[in-house]
Amino acid sequence: MNDALKGRDIAQILYRNVGNDNLATDSERAFVRRLNKLDEVAKIGIWDLTSLKHAFAVAASNDPYYLSPTYYAVTGRRGLWLFNDEGEDNHYTSFFFCLHPNLKDTVVIFPPFGDHPVEAVAEFLHKIRDSKMNIRIGRVPQGSPLEKIEIQYPQLQARTATETVLDWTFPVHTVDCEALVDREGKDYGRIRQAMNKFKRSSALTREMDFSRDIPALEKLAQQWESNTRHYDAYDLRTNYFNYLARLAIDQKALNLRGMVVSIDGVDKGFSIWEPESNGGDTANLFASQVTDFDMTNLATYLTVVSAEKMLEEGTHFMCLGGSETAGMDRYKRGFNPSVSTQLNTIEIKVPEDFEP
Repeated sequence: MNDALKGRDIAQILYRNVGNDNLATDSERAFVRRLNKLDEVAKIGIWDLTSLKHAFAVAASNDPYYLSPTYYAVTGRRGLWLFNDEGEDNHYTSFFFCLHPNLKDTVVIFPPFGDHPVEAVAEFLHKIRDSKMNIRIGRVPQGSPLEKIEIQYPQLQARTATETVLDWTFPVHTVDCEALVDREGKDYGRIRQAMNKFKRSSALTREMDFSRDIPALEKLAQQWESNTRHYDAYDLRTNYFNYLARLAIDQKALNLRGMVVSIDGVDKGFSIWEPESNGGDTANLFASQVTDFDMTNLATYLTVVSAEKMLEEGTHFMCLGGSETAGMDRYKRGFNPSVSTQLNTIEIKVPEDFEP
């Protein structure tokens, strides 16, 4: 779990091509036109995800979503790009950036891979300095060199902030699948009760067939969303789950997996995960939703059954991701994570005369 990122290798492999032109505002359109003129910027398309998976196979992180082609595809569904900077020492530094999936006129930069993360971000900011876009660096681990970008470049105004919209307001939690499946000790008492309840009931799970189960998934997602209105300001929406399912069908190399849980023959929830992250050791759980937000025991059952399947297939850890709300964070902490990683957002104001 704590292997050092082979950032330079990733940066070299990623010197390729991201995108969805579902653009809306005039500022966003002008921003994309500018990107199209930059030699250092490559647009990433859905066809690149297999290459991204190959690149990420050489690395591990305490934030497994950071190494997930599926995560970048979903978060960057309004437009995703790669910036590649070849420094003076011929060492590549690369990073992804995207149009914010929920906020207009906002760019999200993800932490770079390579030797010179701060310098690469500064070079990019120089090239877009008068674009009229709001700039954020997202998923920034505590202690990252990016937190000191304003010290290195005093012209920039940088503020470290707690994320308020996307999935890292609260820490990213990763769970040991074997410990969760064994459920030994008092810390797993609540989970044992939930599992015993549903294993004695008419609850059944089946492996999801994405090509067949799309209509069922859409119906379940709509029911879930209608019962969780307090999520309206966040990124978890019906189209998020639909996009995951479409990726599973169109990009089979990602090997996305899923399960559907039913009670008395009626589908009540679903899970979707991406295996083989962190050198094959971690599965990224992107969804574990039930139709009624108050059915936490059923959601727990679904998550544990998914972990059982992951362990059966050789995956040792399950990343639950971060959370947008304190309640969801408490729920995820109930699975007794073995690793919890706090991430921040850095908001940056770039003067029009900025020179790195």
